[in-house]
Amino acid sequence: MSIARDWRLRAVAVALLGVITFAASRAAAAPPMRLTVRSVESAASKAATDGTLDAYFAELGAALARELDGGATKASIRFAAGEHGRAALLQWRLLEKIGPEGRKDPALAETLAWLLADQDALAMLFGSGEPAGGRWREAVGVLGRCARDGTHREGLPLRVSVATALVFAEPVRAMADGSEIDPVARVDSFLEWDTRGELFPSFRELSPWELRFVVGSWSTDADLAWARANIKPDLRRRDKVGEAAHMLAYNLTNKNGVSVQEGKRFYDDKPMTLAVMLEYGGVCGAISRFGSSMSQAFGVPAMPVGQPGHCAFLWQKEPRAWTIGNDISGWSESAQHDGVFLPWGREAWFVRLMQDAQADRAGLVAAEALLGAAELSGEASWGTFASEACRSAPQHYGAWSMRLSAARGAKTGKGARDAGKDLPKELAAAFARHPVAYARLANMLPTGPAPATDAEEVRRARALAATIAGFARAGADAGLSSWALRTVLEESARRLSGAQDAGAALAFVRGEPAPAGAPKSDALGKVVGLAFEATDALDVAPQGSAHDAWKGALDRAVRGTAGLAEERDAGLRAIERRVAGLAGQSRLDDARWLADRLVEAVKAAKSAGRAVSELEPRATALRQGLG
Repeated sequence: MSIARDWRLRAVAVALLGVITFAASRAAAAPPMRLTVRSVESAASKAATDGTLDAYFAELGAALARELDGGATKASIRFAAGEHGRAALLQWRLLEKIGPEGRKDPALAETLAWLLADQDALAMLFGSGEPAGGRWREAVGVLGRCARDGTHREGLPLRVSVATALVFAEPVRAMADGSEIDPVARVDSFLEWDTRGELFPSFRELSPWELRFVVGSWSTDADLAWARANIKPDLRRRDKVGEAAHMLAYNLTNKNGVSVQEGKRFYDDKPMTLAVMLEYGGVCGAISRFGSSMSQAFGVPAMPVGQPGHCAFLWQKEPRAWTIGNDISGWSESAQHDGVFLPWGREAWFVRLMQDAQADRAGLVAAEALLGAAELSGEASWGTFASEACRSAPQHYGAWSMRLSAARGAKTGKGARDAGKDLPKELAAAFARHPVAYARLANMLPTGPAPATDAEEVRRARALAATIAGFARAGADAGLSSWALRTVLEESARRLSGAQDAGAALAFVRGEPAPAGAPKSDALGKVVGLAFEATDALDVAPQGSAHDAWKGALDRAVRGTAGLAEERDAGLRAIERRVAGLAGQSRLDDARWLADRLVEAVKAAKSAGRAVSELEPRATALRQGLG
């Protein structure tokens, strides 16, 4: 579970008041716990060794609660953001995450005695994203097995061990035969391959977060060795290795006519090793898994991703820069594949967002400590601590989610002040390279004490569309910019129509046919008009990313128009006006492109059995009028 998704559940941490009260009663008879780096390291290590981590956790929580004083004052913020506060808060967060069973587990005692007393290792763990499935206790167990001695508790061995612990918190299974891959062997193999110079030199520069997508390979160690021995020589380069995916022939059937959809039978029941895959070929799934494994074999981060009806893969073609291999749908429609875990969310664009956040790992760790302070202090202080977390790590999606949720719920005080005019500007500055993340979070921006009127909602959507257009003009990915506008319009469709009546409006902004039996919505016409107006905001350049984003958004509006049962005429008139306007601006290519999209949308709707008799002749005439 990602930080963005489980912070509300973590608010249950406030329920630790019972435990904290117990610890406070002890504190009345004993000197207060000192919260310095050295004292908490020493005390935590001793408690882990003595088997008294539960009591230490309670005492630490009570000491932190006193220091934070139940509110986000300047002093408490300075403490949480400082060296001593960060050390204590990260300890508390880890102990809270592994739960009472983890704190009492003797098998974890030695690992925790080391980890809680090693600020570098603890920071590395928290700065590398959540473990697979949010399984912190299991991650600590795997880390203890991998970082089993001093040699593995520093430098590259520690980074590889932390990455492996976070991935192997859930079992990783070999695609060849479904067997579990041993995490300890995986760490040892990559370190040995690096020592022998078999990996690209860039492997040594990867962060633990990036290393997650190397050590998490679904190929066995033997298969990865085979990949290095059998790759085409001209692909043995960092910027070419992902192209090895296309060494695999695209085959729908094997030589005996067995369909690739038959799974193991396609491979004549042989284990699906890389060598067997190369021999038999396959379709998108095999090609993308092969490309991922060939990249990982040389220490290059990679992973399969799902697209609608397709499997593609991500690989780090250049340092800190990801690209999509075997792509048909782009970043906007790529998402986490089964068997892969992405911190913060399932969509593939979270990979690029986290990559940017990793540029300042110290800031990322500081943000994690501040979120711990928010959890401990309670709902009244979430907004202020989360605001500080956003300043420490501007691309921390989870911190922004908490901050905006707090701002929406605040009526007075610090949280309400955070909901002022500077909040939208800060959000836009932080996510200018990540338009869908911006749109999702912008939909959470507070609208004021009263629900927004329809006119205010229209202004909101137009303003966000203009901001997204600015992102696209500055070079943000066109597909993501277009998808960001869709995200904004989906929210507008809900707000203008009402949650119960938004079916047709949502279908329209998604470019889909209106659902059968959707109730008549008085707001549908407003949504249709708003979608075309907001799309116009993206038409800010004759070519480039912004122009491509405009075309993607306009294509959805055209398909949505063809799929409408009502308000179709309003959509058609909007299209006709825009075709005429483009032609009048000597943009005949764009005018013809738009008219062609309408003709194609009408054909698709007709093939799907929808009534388009009044639409078809107008679409045809519109296109013919352009020559």
